[in-house]
Amino acid sequence: MNQSTSVTRREVLRIGAVSIFGGVALAAKQAQAANQNPSSSQKNCIFMMLQGGASHHDLWDPKPETSSDIRGPFETIATSDPSVRFGELMKGSAQQFEHIAVIRSMTHKFTNHIAGTYIAQTGSTNQQDRDREAHPNDFPGPAAALNYLQESAPSVPRSVSLPTWLSIPGPSNRMPGQYGGFIGAVNDPFLIEGDPNSEKYNPLSLKMTGGMSSPRMNNRLSLLKQLDSTAWALEKELQERNDHLIQSAYEMVTDGRVRKALDLSQESDAVRDQYGRNKLGQSILLARRLIEAGVQYVGYNEFNQKWDTHGGLQKRYKQIVPPMEQAFSALVADLHQRGMLEDTLVINTGEFGRTPKMNTKGGRDHWPNVYSMALAGGKIRGGQVLGASDNIGGEVADHPVSPADVLATMWNHLGINPRTEIYDRLNRPYLLSTGKVLHELM
Repeated sequence: MNQSTSVTRREVLRIGAVSIFGGVALAAKQAQAANQNPSSSQKNCIFMMLQGGASHHDLWDPKPETSSDIRGPFETIATSDPSVRFGELMKGSAQQFEHIAVIRSMTHKFTNHIAGTYIAQTGSTNQQDRDREAHPNDFPGPAAALNYLQESAPSVPRSVSLPTWLSIPGPSNRMPGQYGGFIGAVNDPFLIEGDPNSEKYNPLSLKMTGGMSSPRMNNRLSLLKQLDSTAWALEKELQERNDHLIQSAYEMVTDGRVRKALDLSQESDAVRDQYGRNKLGQSILLARRLIEAGVQYVGYNEFNQKWDTHGGLQKRYKQIVPPMEQAFSALVADLHQRGMLEDTLVINTGEFGRTPKMNTKGGRDHWPNVYSMALAGGKIRGGQVLGASDNIGGEVADHPVSPADVLATMWNHLGINPRTEIYDRLNRPYLLSTGKVLHELM
């Protein structure tokens, strides 16, 4: 085994002690993935999932020269590049275009919300185009995969989801693509739930009671483990998950960095106003603060199918586009001003686009044939458009890009080889991503 993939005896013992799935092969892959770029500072990602499917015609890829039933109800706005225009509601993003790259040729084949969200978050096409709930055999979401590949137990959570899980009507309400799937629920991201814009926001009550010091808290955790050891031995994966959640909660309390990050009163009124005084804006501000605290991946989950506008699109978009685009453009500007943008990749996407023609209800229907998304930060070169849709925004005209390609680019930014193998419960290997890194964006 060469030096780049060597695994110490301690690492093998650690991984063997906490997982029944991968053994030494998993340890080697974790070390291989973690050592891709060991000398650099931590690379991070904020993934904004606009679940429901935002219209590319009305945001990132307007068609002002077409008929009104295709053009839609909005005018366009200039960016810093005279040849690139956005929908008129995208004022902040137009101003930040020098830091933003837009892909106008995203494409896949799934018209169902759940299937589209699953491929957007995993890149996996191994599914049916229909509603379903999360399953233990699902391909893991990026937050869970990052937990699985971490080389050591972090002092803060490696990945966080907020302000809610993506959910669907059903017995479990669990939408696939965001959990551990076949690598185990122990790798699920840590959920920080609630409305950061609320004066009563106090997620997980992350504070120590009076007279409680960090050493005393750690002693209590050790005692808790001893008392519960018999119960925890009943089922291995449940034991690991319970241990993971309790340990993460204790670490967030005793370490203090995440606890402080969650206190938005530490931010000036001007900064909070910049992001928008609403749940979405303050959640994205919280994402930036969590990255500063050492969290590597923050997934923002938009309220379920919020962008699913089959009718009344004009009125609806005047309500939902400004808060989203204000938060996104503020995040890009803020990361740039703080010198964090090069280390932090921001992904802003939905699961598909909308139909070229407006329907009789003044809305647009599901359309995965071609759609748009935005990237900023990392090594992404801003002020550019990759790919193109045809003259009505109905099909890819140039340079098709799949969700797997975007995820491969994300993994590359995080310093992890997209071809790293991950293992299911039967020790079967899967590539972390089958997509290609979009070097042309860099």
